[in-house]
Amino acid sequence: MMKMGAISITAILQAKPGKEQLLRQELLKVVTPSRAEKGCLNYILHQSVENEAIFVFYETWKDEESINLHIETDHYKQYRHHTEALIETRQVYRLQEVVH
Repeated sequence: MMKMGAISITAILQAKPGKEQLLRQELLKVVTPSRAEKGCLNYILHQSVENEAIFVFYETWKDEESINLHIETDHYKQYRHHTEALIETRQVYRLQEVVH
């Protein structure tokens, strides 16, 4: 059984064709307020070098409670609402470091 500690989230989002710049603008809006949250250890937005439609959030949260508080914030809810029509696919992975 894994010891519960910090949780990393990798979220891979693909913009609908022609919506790349709109999605990028909306994703950028959520970065600063998310980073300011108490349980946020890091919150980084990436864009693929090979395919401008692919965006990846790499986030690290102190614990599950911090993630739950994050998804209840106004900025997160606005981001989800404003990007719903812009995203073709979304894959989200919750990860923990494998310590050996």
